[in-house]
Amino acid sequence: MYSQKFVLSIIHDGHPVKESGSNSNRQVAIPFESEYKIRLKNKNDRSCTARITIDGTPVSSFGDIIINSGSTVDLERFITNSMNSGKKFKFVSLDHPNVDDPTKSENGIVRVEFRLAKTSNGIKILPPQDNKTQPKPWSPDDWPYDPYPPIRWGNDWIYYTNNTRTINDTNSNPVSYTCSNFVSTTPIATKCRSNNMTAPGATIEGDRSNQSFTYSSLDVESFPSAVLTLKMVGIQKSVLHVTSKYCTNCGVEARKNDKFCGNCGKRI
Repeated sequence: MYSQKFVLSIIHDGHPVKESGSNSNRQVAIPFESEYKIRLKNKNDRSCTARITIDGTPVSSFGDIIINSGSTVDLERFITNSMNSGKKFKFVSLDHPNVDDPTKSENGIVRVEFRLAKTSNGIKILPPQDNKTQPKPWSPDDWPYDPYPPIRWGNDWIYYTNNTRTINDTNSNPVSYTCSNFVSTTPIATKCRSNNMTAPGATIEGDRSNQSFTYSSLDVESFPSAVLTLKMVGIQKSVLHVTSKYCTNCGVEARKNDKFCGNCGKRI
């Protein structure tokens, strides 16, 4: 999502998740039980702060996140108890026992308020608090945006190329699917259909993260320069149902127990 030279995106397995929906109702889908990151970009010529809420709850109890001019931050955890470590973001279904309130209307919503600095260079690094050791500044890599990023599906990876999806299964065998008729490129070709479904969810605490931050200050404008909102939904893992078997040589449909193609004789 992009507005006023600010970018908000959800990162799953190292890649931005492709968005869908209208500009006022953008949505991303990731598999349930997945950990994710929030990518924030500031393409303005001034630094800014980002105030983030997930499911209507502030992500940080230590203040807003500072993003330098032309920089990117990948936030992967809650900043509630420590500047040096915390729990990662994990997206789950609403019936998960750790979801505080499954009825909240804000569930699944990531909201970020960006405020620009009043001056072009207003960041001041403050000394460590409570006699703690100053953590090493964190500088994430700026992964290039891929409009068709790979998606982790259980133990499989799904790669997008135009209208084709390629799944590397648990045996590292590529299986390409095109549109709604999925045709495999493995030695035994099959046409399948998918029952992929999405459902509402919420974010809970995941595994431990050692992502660390430093104390800084920035004099910013009183009102947000932009407010970006993304709705997250969960993908319910489905089963690919094999409906037919096809010859990889000539494409003729074969019977279930055929070992050779009745049209060209190729072993299937």
